[in-house]
Order: sequence, then C-alpha cells, then structure tokens
Amino acid sequence: MDFAEYLLFVPLLIYGIALSDLFSQWKVFLDREAWYLPYLITLILVTEIGVQNVYNFFKLIPNLDNVNYFTYWIFLFPPLTFMILVNVLTKTEDSADLTFFFAAKTRTIFLLLAAFIAMHFIPQFAYESELWLPRVLGIVACIIFAFWHRMIFFYVLVGVWIVAILSHAYVVYY
Repeated sequence: MDFAEYLLFVPLLIYGIALSDLFSQWKVFLDREAWYLPYLITLILVTEIGVQNVYNFFKLIPNLDNVNYFTYWIFLFPPLTFMILVNVLTKTEDSADLTFFFAAKTRTIFLLLAAFIAMHFIPQFAYESELWLPRVLGIVACIIFAFWHRMIFFYVLVGVWIVAILSHAYVVYY
C-alpha cells in the first residue's frame, strides 16, 4: 500500500459507518404499514449517493500523493457531512411515525444534502465535472424543499437525481 491508499482509510471508514446505519434503516421496507413514500425515496437516494461516493473516492488516489495535513481535512469534509446527514435521516425509535419523523427533520436533511452535493465543487473533487448541471439543480431543489415543504419540489429533486444517474451512466459508458 502506498501513502495515498493509507490516507483513504479514514474517509472510507466514515462512509462505511454511515452506509451501515443507512442499510439498517432498510428494515422499514419490510413493514408495509409503516411506509411513507418520501422517506423511502430519500433513504434510497441517500444510499445510492453514498455508494457512488465510495466508488468515486478511489478516483481521488492521484490527488492524495502530495497532500498536506490541512488539505487532507478537505477530503474529510464530505464523508463527515454525509455521516451527519445519515445520523439525522436514520430514526432510532421503531415506534415513531415515519410521516411525523420525516416532516420534523426535512429542513435539516435537505440542507445537509445540499451542502454535501455542493462540496463536490471543491477543486480537489473535480472528478466527473461534466455532471455540474444535475448537481446545481439538485442543490437548488434541496434548498427549496428544505424551506417550502411542497411535494412538487421533492419530486423535482427525485427527477434530478434520476437524470444524474442516467447522465452518470452515459458519461461512464459513452
């Protein structure tokens, strides 16, 4: 292992812990009576974004060769923000109503998601720069939905996410 691979350990560990918390919430899919569609979609959305970021983090290995301590902290901000987002998104009480839980946490969840997406514009994370438009639209949709809880904004965000996935597939395979 070279120096850059050692430096990847901490951010990937943080992503792993956060994804573990997220996957533990997937038990809600087994209880049909507890389903609340916006929460379930957000759970899937955040899980996919987390897995994609773990995958993309390996593309940063060349950027870590000559990194100093303070620049290394820049690489830690997205995983730490993602972990905070997951901690807010995951509910700890099984008896809590998902509708009430999600409504109470909506602003925090989507502002953190907007911040997390915005961190991908930091020059050190310049991978897949051709996906800037879905990221900007995602940030705007997250902020709007965080302050105006109209479901149309949520579904616009979901649409932007689907377009981003399709754009990512197009960029990777063509």
